[in-house]
Amino acid sequence: MAIRIEYFLILTVGILLLSIVNINPKSQGANISKGEKEIEFQNFSLFDIKENEPAQSLLASKMLKYQNYLSMEEIDLKDEKGYRILSQKAIYQQEHVYMDEGVNILRDDGLKFSTKSLEYNLTNKEIRSLDRFVLEFNTTIIQGSNLILNMNNKQITADNIEAKIDTLSAN
Repeated sequence: MAIRIEYFLILTVGILLLSIVNINPKSQGANISKGEKEIEFQNFSLFDIKENEPAQSLLASKMLKYQNYLSMEEIDLKDEKGYRILSQKAIYQQEHVYMDEGVNILRDDGLKFSTKSLEYNLTNKEIRSLDRFVLEFNTTIIQGSNLILNMNNKQITADNIEAKIDTLSAN
């Protein structure tokens, strides 16, 4: 008694067709990698007001709240230490603010930093930028990379410094 190969192939194709018909795929919505947008604000303002102390403020033209972070555009962040940070885009996540596109750090005494992107740690008041930066103070211009600015003790460290320093001479 010999089984012909044709019958075996027909039986295999039949089993495959039955298994394909019995599979019910579930349709699931695709998850966005950024998470789902929960809320959106236009002309967003946030103030941290303390008694007998200068206040912190955050202004943004647009703020989107996602599940784990906030995304903001056209940011103006003012610190109680006299610093002002401006940027086109920022992400706030777990006590860190990551800023991109046209970042400027201004201080009340005229000190100005410009860089492409930075990370601002809100707990220890430290700003870090791995990109090139330009520091301007009066007529002095300093360029470098790997900027670390501690806003509490006003300590600045950087690498690859190139400076044009003008000193005021007494006449």
